[in-house]
Amino acid sequence: MKFSCLQENISQGLNICSHLVSSNRVSLPILNNILLTTQKGYLKLSVTNLETAIETKIRAKIEKEGQITIPSQILNNYIELLPNEVLNFELIKKELIIKSKKQTAKIKGISAEEFPIIPQIETKEKFTINSDILKNVLEKTLFAISSSEIRIELSGALFSFNDPDLNKLSIVGTDSYRLTEKQVDLKKISFKNNKKIIIPIKTLQEVLRIIKNKDEVEICLSENQILFIYQNTELISRIIDGEYPDYKQTIPEIIKTNVIVKKDEFLRIIKTTGFFTKIGINDVSLKFISKENKIIISSLNNQIGEIKATISADIKGENNEIIFNYRYLIDGLTNLPGDEIKVEIVNDDTPAVIRSVSDKSYLYLIMPIKNN
Repeated sequence: MKFSCLQENISQGLNICSHLVSSNRVSLPILNNILLTTQKGYLKLSVTNLETAIETKIRAKIEKEGQITIPSQILNNYIELLPNEVLNFELIKKELIIKSKKQTAKIKGISAEEFPIIPQIETKEKFTINSDILKNVLEKTLFAISSSEIRIELSGALFSFNDPDLNKLSIVGTDSYRLTEKQVDLKKISFKNNKKIIIPIKTLQEVLRIIKNKDEVEICLSENQILFIYQNTELISRIIDGEYPDYKQTIPEIIKTNVIVKKDEFLRIIKTTGFFTKIGINDVSLKFISKENKIIISSLNNQIGEIKATISADIKGENNEIIFNYRYLIDGLTNLPGDEIKVEIVNDDTPAVIRSVSDKSYLYLIMPIKNN
C-alpha cells in the first residue's frame, strides 16, 4: 500500500468515522481500529461496532493498492495536528509510515483480514430525502427518544411510511413521558406498500453528525438493516426488532380547552418558573382561565420559595388546570417553529398536545404530572 493525499481530506474522513470507534464499549481490539483501503483514485475509511458501520471515501493518489487497520484514536489525533499539505503514506510490514514535510511517523497496524466484514444491502426499497429536511427532523425528534434499553422499541425512532403514494414519511420519537411526531416530504420513493421500521437512536445521532451540507440522502431498506448514503459516506445499521407502541391512541381527539399563546413569552415564563420547582419533580402548574383569556403559571418549593406569573392567551372552551414537568415543556416549546403555539388540553390526567400555529406537520405530546 502506498498513497498520498491532502491532510485536510483525510482529516475530514477520519472525523466522520472516528466518533463511532470512540463510542465502542467492546473489548475486541480490532474494533478500535479503522480499516484503510486503497482503490483506484481514492482511499476508503471503514469502521464498525458490529451493529453500525461507516464507510467514507476521500480523493487520493494511489501508487500501490492494499489494506491495513490502524488504531483510530492515534491516527486521527496525529493527522489532525499536521499542517494542511500533501501527506505520503506507505505500508511496510504492518507499519503505516506517514511522511509530511517536517515529520515522519510509524504506526503499528493489524491485518485487514481480522477486520469484520461489513454487510452490503441489495434492495429495491429505497427513498431519497433532502439532507436539510432530514437534519431538521432528527434535531426535533432525538431529544424525546428514550436512552434506556429496557424497552428496546423506545430506544429508536419510528419511520412510518403510511402513504408512500404521497411521498410522505412520519418520524416519531418517545420516552413514554413525551412524544414527537414530524411529517416530512420525500423527494422520491421506490416502494408502494405501507412500511414501519424502528431505527436506533445511536444510528440517527451518527447520521446527524455526518450531514454537513445541503444535499440528498438516499436511504435503502432491507429486512433487518438500513443504509444511509450521503455524498461519499455510507452508514449501515441494524433495525430494531420490536413492535412500536400504537401512539395514535394516546393523542386525544376531544379537546376541552384550546389555547393559542405567544411562544417566546410563554417559554421565558416557564424557564423562570422552573427555578422554583421541586427537585426531582420539576412541577409547574398551569391554570387556563377561559373568560379572562389568561394563563396563570405557578410553582412552589417550600425550601426555596414560590412564583406566580400571568400571561395573556386566546383561550376557547372550559377552564382547566394541569401540571407539567417544566423541562419537558421547554424541550417542546424550543423545537416548535413559529411565533405562536397551540396547546390542546383535555384534563389533568390526559396527555396535552402542543403544536405550532404556523406548521401543522410537527406535534409534541406531553404527559401531565398527577397532582397527589
